[in-house]
Amino acid sequence: MVAQYGGLRGYKTEHLAQCPIKGIILSYDLSKPFKRDTNVTGLLLDGTLSKARGGKGNANGDAPVYYDGAILANDAEFFLYGGAVFQDNELYDPPPSYETLKYEAYPYGPDKPLWKPGFSSRRLPDGVTRYVAYGGAASAPSENKAWYFSGLTAPSRGPFFWNAAASPDVKASVPSDTLITLDMASQLTENWTNSTLPSHIRGRANPEVVWVPVGEQGILVVLGGAVYPEWAGDMHVSPNETLSDEESPVFMSTIDIYDVENNTWYQQPTKGGPGTRTRGCAVVAPAADRSSFNIYYYGGFDGIHSSKDFYDDVWVLSLPSFTWTKISEGKASHARAGHKCFLPYSDQMMVVGGYTPLSGTTLTCLEDGPIAILNITSGEWMEQYDPAKYGAYGVHQKVQATIGGNSAGHATATAPVPSGWATPALGNVFATSYNFDKMKTNWPYKPSNTTSAESPKQPTPSGQQHKGVPAWVAPVLGVVLGLVLLTGSLLAFCIWHRRMASHEGSETSSAREAMPERLYYWVKGHPQRQPTLTSTRSCGDSEEADRSPTLKLASPSETCSSPTTTACHEMENTQLAELEDTSSPVELHDTGLSTADVMRRSAGFTPLLTSFSSRASLRSAVCESPVISSISASASDGTPSTPLHPLRWTSKVSAFSSVSVESGEGSNSWSPNGIVSPIGPTSSPIAENVAENDDDADHDVAARTSPLKKSHK
Repeated sequence: MVAQYGGLRGYKTEHLAQCPIKGIILSYDLSKPFKRDTNVTGLLLDGTLSKARGGKGNANGDAPVYYDGAILANDAEFFLYGGAVFQDNELYDPPPSYETLKYEAYPYGPDKPLWKPGFSSRRLPDGVTRYVAYGGAASAPSENKAWYFSGLTAPSRGPFFWNAAASPDVKASVPSDTLITLDMASQLTENWTNSTLPSHIRGRANPEVVWVPVGEQGILVVLGGAVYPEWAGDMHVSPNETLSDEESPVFMSTIDIYDVENNTWYQQPTKGGPGTRTRGCAVVAPAADRSSFNIYYYGGFDGIHSSKDFYDDVWVLSLPSFTWTKISEGKASHARAGHKCFLPYSDQMMVVGGYTPLSGTTLTCLEDGPIAILNITSGEWMEQYDPAKYGAYGVHQKVQATIGGNSAGHATATAPVPSGWATPALGNVFATSYNFDKMKTNWPYKPSNTTSAESPKQPTPSGQQHKGVPAWVAPVLGVVLGLVLLTGSLLAFCIWHRRMASHEGSETSSAREAMPERLYYWVKGHPQRQPTLTSTRSCGDSEEADRSPTLKLASPSETCSSPTTTACHEMENTQLAELEDTSSPVELHDTGLSTADVMRRSAGFTPLLTSFSSRASLRSAVCESPVISSISASASDGTPSTPLHPLRWTSKVSAFSSVSVESGEGSNSWSPNGIVSPIGPTSSPIAENVAENDDDADHDVAARTSPLKKSHK
């Protein structure tokens, strides 16, 4: 993964311009191929990192917008160091001088049970300050070290801001004479040191610093840079253009070299060279036999004339010969400055970011997009990047012509030509081979599913971004669906259980229906006779009567029932009064059923109402049935008025209120209970009919005798 921090002014798209405001670090997955027409902006934004604690939210409070900061890294972590803060007192307070931000991607060293990846704030030691910007950074993961060379500070060495044009005292304009070293050998206890540069090593703005694997711990090679650059002044004007023109070109003709092992600075003159260069980028490519180390420098400008054409040429500084060779001329339309570059493969240089000349009121877009890739073996710009296509590095033909040898190395120029070593000690450093076993090779990269022909979708601006399906949706949806399934299962079980219970009840009822009712109750036993009571019953609120042999006691106002439909009395709420001395005759206990009675009950014989005249009419709204087959009288407690259970006919017809009969003797009213209706008193013809056919005062007769009927003695 490659990351970019600071210097984002070069991205000329609406979405990338928002990145520094949001506190985002851009990253790119090297397993993803792309072409020139690919939406590379989408690739860069696909794996962004927020500088906020925890990697989410607004990063301004933790790490506000910095311009031209640096990343100091090894293979497991990196620090964000330096840079000019964008001042906005309404949004955030600037960080203190001692604060730096660290990102840990992997643990190393002693076991860390509580370790987790992410950003955290770290305190710089005394003598090291974050108040520096526009310096040159280099990292050596094999040594777990990184460096920050020179740069610019405020005149007071105190705080400064990128947008402080009106106040020179808080603007970075003075070259720093420091080299900051970060030792990351021990994770969580990294060591920062600040050393002062020797007087002959000039401080400057935006040089390129390259770590080269030469000597015991390698060397730092400092290329280019400028004094008094235009960004150190107001309105893109150099504070001292004359001195900058005089002093800056030497930084590409006499190279400053730092030996890490001996903590020693050297200088070595070169032959040829491009002149003043700043805000370019540089990488180093060792020959296969390590007979030469070739530093490729691309782009940039002179640091003064920001409105003139930038450089698009590619220069190679070969070590240890210290000779310059231009391998690519380039073109002005493709030029850029403020970019960074690195080697994804040994034969390819990837250029990220940058900006174009400030020739008008608006900036123009970078030709071929924010990412460009150069084949350093051939010196040609590539049409596409494909992680599956790479090769071994070969020394460029023009470089071979300068230092001798071939593409695999075998350089014949093994010392500076023609001057020789400026300091013999430097020659000794180059004579010491570096242990390449310490260096880690990350390539090749396994291509991802995204093909080179595919182009990621352009992200939408903030506030309109379509975030897709959040990560929490899957577990939440699983829980919801699980609850729905559980609820459905419980509901299905309840319905099944209820149906089974209903089915069992129906089978019991059907079995009882199949048995003659009189025999059923005779076998089960007779309930005890209850005292004669008067009941008031309303069909309007009726429920189906309980047919269980064991009947519960009910209140006098218990409702009646019908197995089919429910009807109300014609004269509802008409009060009924019991006539004195009209109680039913005393029942003769232990009197068995006669043979005729048993046969009649078993056969389901039902007396029919045949004594009505043709002019008889029903005067009340009754619970209708095709055949009126029975009438049942009940006490107010819901139990039969005789020792017997209510007659079987109660389950076959609906009860009715009253019947008016017109005969030759006049109009009379008859009710099933022998109750006097407003039309007139009468006795139950059915009860009399039963009494005439059975002289025995058995339980059946008693059940058919209305409590209002006169006693037959």
